[in-house]
Amino acid sequence: MAKQYGMVIDTTRCMGCQTCAVACKVSNDVPGELYWAHVEGLDGDLYRPTGTFPKVKMNFRPTLCNHCAEPACVANCPTGAMAKREDNGAVVVDQDVCIGCGTCVNSCPYEVPQIDEEAGVSSKCTLCFDRLDNDHRPWCVQACPAEARIVGDLNDPESEVSKYIAEKGAQPYMPENGTTPSVYYV
Repeated sequence: MAKQYGMVIDTTRCMGCQTCAVACKVSNDVPGELYWAHVEGLDGDLYRPTGTFPKVKMNFRPTLCNHCAEPACVANCPTGAMAKREDNGAVVVDQDVCIGCGTCVNSCPYEVPQIDEEAGVSSKCTLCFDRLDNDHRPWCVQACPAEARIVGDLNDPESEVSKYIAEKGAQPYMPENGTTPSVYYV
């Protein structure tokens, strides 16, 4: 069976520090105002606590490309610039083929791809496939001070990521979209 790299993010460990987003942007040289990673507040506004003192809490959901097993962006790309790597399942953009039409942006139910206006092409998280290919963790995983992220082969039941998903009952975000996301959340 082919590899399908994916990630589990334990939101009980995430403290909303944005280190993942900054590490991704800087390390991948993400252009301009674009960010491939984001942190959302689960209970409304980011950094607004919920509850009543002394029982207040803040919950976060870090987001990135879900590297879906059935990606809508790939299925709808008119040029074939959006593709799923056969060797590891990462969804990538061939910027030499992309015409910047925005079909991927409109097709993705997670609103992940963005158009780099300066270059006129789609831009999105690559799951740092180049690092994974060389046995290094993605920048967001490596940088997380709370160790809230685990990456690995979802098709290997013995991988750390698969075991963590099973142990914690992690679920993908918005599975009802039918894209079979490869990012899971605790």
